Amino acid sequence: MPSPDERVRFLATSPNRVSLLAELEEGPRQPAELVDRLSLSRSAVQRNLRELTERGWVRRDDGGYVSTVGGRLVLGAYEGLTDTVGLVEEYGENLEALAEAGLELSPAVLEGATVVTATDSDPHAPLRHYTDRVLETDSTRFQGIVPVVSPLFNEAHKTLLDRGIEGEIVLDSTALAASKEEYDAAFDDALATDELSLYAHGDSFSFGLTIIGDRVFLGAYEGGQFVACFEWVDPEVREAALSTYESHREAAREVDTAVLSS
Repeated sequence: MPSPDERVRFLATSPNRVSLLAELEEGPRQPAELVDRLSLSRSAVQRNLRELTERGWVRRDDGGYVSTVGGRLVLGAYEGLTDTVGLVEEYGENLEALAEAGLELSPAVLEGATVVTATDSDPHAPLRHYTDRVLETDSTRFQGIVPVVSPLFNEAHKTLLDRGIEGEIVLDSTALAASKEEYDAAFDDALATDELSLYAHGDSFSFGLTIIGDRVFLGAYEGGQFVACFEWVDPEVREAALSTYESHREAAREVDTAVLSS
């Protein structure tokens, strides 16, 4: 009896078999119909129907053929695998940010995200997407983990604070020191508000995370550059992101913003 691996290879190495299984999910089909619908030769249809039937993925029905429950399960798993491979190819190393942020590693989570990546022609696309989207909010609170502070991040968060929106930001110690040194007065101005609580964490962060209203934003970084922004409106992702944020905030120390001006 062929092993499961051999059965997988049997399907994966033949686009015709995949097409036949998909077509037979729709209901009984006569071989002649399959020839016309799939533009296959009659001999190819007959041969593949016989082999699929031998494996229990297809059965005869009213003179035609239809996929079995097992055949539908196999096809669904195969399509899920190809979709996953496609997502991995598309987003590559940017996916590491999901694991670093403690989010579920599943195709469903990725498929539910809006993803904006940096390109050679538009390296700031993720940052622009993030700032545009967070400024659309009508929420009264935001929480964030920020590995790298930039003037555009500062300005976006300051705009939220100026609207009276309460904010919590967790920075690692390196980012906090660099922010004070590089952005000085502008950084102080962005933080000098009663609406903001600032925290310093001893570890270095390799991802960014913002929870605002029902939206979650995850930032992937490479060499200190914001290279991909993932956005979700998903209660389960929000719950996981909030858990990650709270665990890092609890491990951080609150910073008196007045000290930053001294």
